[in-house]
Amino acid sequence: MRILIIPFLLFLTSGIPEPAVTLKVEVTNVKNGSGKLWFAVFKPNEKFGEGRPDIYKIMDVKSTDNQVVTFRLEPGKYALAVYHDLNGNNSLDKNFIGIPKEPYGFSQNFRPRFSPPTFKDCEFVVTSEGGMISVKLTN
Repeated sequence: MRILIIPFLLFLTSGIPEPAVTLKVEVTNVKNGSGKLWFAVFKPNEKFGEGRPDIYKIMDVKSTDNQVVTFRLEPGKYALAVYHDLNGNNSLDKNFIGIPKEPYGFSQNFRPRFSPPTFKDCEFVVTSEGGMISVKLTN
């Protein structure tokens, strides 16, 4: 009888998500001590860089010190995009050919050359212990 119970218990617990852990994100190379930082954390099933993902935060910038924000996430794969909204218009300003005019950054400090990054370019893993990543803003 015990042999039948063990697989049944494993089946019941396999769909339970792991408890959320803390991911700390440090933003470096902040050149302007005002405005807002917009953080977007994407899951693998979301379109990276398009629209507002389920997980995002907006943070006031009050100094040029490194900025730190935390997220509570389930362990797994994610990709992060951040931009510094210098003028408070709630949008990443771009020039006439689509290149951002405001500072931005991605997890893995990925720097796009000719096209926007993909999820895979910026992917990182949050373990059951949580963790910390650092993102350097463009100049």
